[in-house]
Amino acid sequence: MKKFLKIFGFRTETHSLQTELFSGFSTFIVMAYILALAPSAFTGIGGKDNPFPVESLFSSIAIVSALSCVIMAVWAKRPLCVAPGVGLLFFVTGTICTTMGYSWQFALTATFLEGLLFILLSFSGLRNFVVETIPLSLRSAIGVGVSFFLASLGLKNAGMLDSGSAILSLASMVTEPSKQLLAISVILAGVLIIARVRGAIFITIIISTLIGIPMGLTHFDTLIKMPESPAPLFCQMEWSEDVFSVDMLVCVISILFLDVFDTIGTTIGILSNTGLTRPNGRVSGMTRILQCDAIASMLSGIFGTTTCTSYLESAAGVAEGGRTGVTPMVAAVCFLLAFLFSPVFLAIPASVTGAILLIVSVKMFTAVRHINFHNPVESIPSVLTILVMAIVGSISDGIVVGVLTYAIFYFVYDMMKQRERRKSGSVFKLD
Repeated sequence: MKKFLKIFGFRTETHSLQTELFSGFSTFIVMAYILALAPSAFTGIGGKDNPFPVESLFSSIAIVSALSCVIMAVWAKRPLCVAPGVGLLFFVTGTICTTMGYSWQFALTATFLEGLLFILLSFSGLRNFVVETIPLSLRSAIGVGVSFFLASLGLKNAGMLDSGSAILSLASMVTEPSKQLLAISVILAGVLIIARVRGAIFITIIISTLIGIPMGLTHFDTLIKMPESPAPLFCQMEWSEDVFSVDMLVCVISILFLDVFDTIGTTIGILSNTGLTRPNGRVSGMTRILQCDAIASMLSGIFGTTTCTSYLESAAGVAEGGRTGVTPMVAAVCFLLAFLFSPVFLAIPASVTGAILLIVSVKMFTAVRHINFHNPVESIPSVLTILVMAIVGSISDGIVVGVLTYAIFYFVYDMMKQRERRKSGSVFKLD
């Protein structure tokens, strides 16, 4: 058993198998919504002439997510779970298929080609240039920004935020059961964490889901349901002249950009302050994490789903104590079990998963202490990164704004330092 667990980076002297099991299941529970969200997002795509096989998408997502989680568990050995990304999902359905008017086969081709390009990037030296040039303050800001983004996502899932608004409607908590369940779940999770109960998040999910039954929020119509075949989506890429078009290039580069920066932001945000970072604050094993996401992206196009990426909801498993590849391996098993027991997994109320994301965001916020607020070259880009992620609601946009402003400010600072050195021989320096 010990030799088998070593495959996932598990060490019996430092890790707890029970904790890893709790972590894997907890992460799966809070990310299982993608199994229902993706089919609904693709409903109507293709029209009557070329309808997207929505019924097969559930099975395709379960398969590609399970495979991607296994790759992450074995190769990167990190507690990150992988599945089709939500932002990339709506980019494909809303931009490529609806706004640009291309077929869903065209979108799958773009996804596949992006995966190949991502693989080349992740296995080349360019990955180090992208990752290693981000300073500690900015990496910490990414973690804080991700925590705000995660909290906002949790509140939206629970219906606490009006669409497109940052105004929290606390008054409705008195009358609406979904928001009452959110409050109950947050308090329950907080009490269990304070009491140092092992598996606090997992226990909260189970108890809160049961509480949702008398409140009319948890519904079990059936326990077992046979899934549709994924065959109609397998290898449906479109190899026409459009592959060499400018639009295809734009789509591939856009997906690559979102994919890479989402992965970097998610990884830094989740794994900071977990013991999986080096003394200089850089995430240990980032290279292999990027490689796993790259392979998962290519598999997405093959199996007919949108691009897979490391999930923010992996923070739930990390908060539970997950530190090894056992966590995504458990999630992979859960995705396979979802084939038969999908009604059970999908019955968990959104208020419950929203509460878990809120609790997890609190733990991630601690990265703010690593931001050097005494140095404006680092502090201004760091705060801008946090604000863009929190207000605009985009991890990749936040990283771009932070990196670009830091590059400009550092260039100015370096020019001033050189000029000062030429004048007096002293060195211009910001603390």
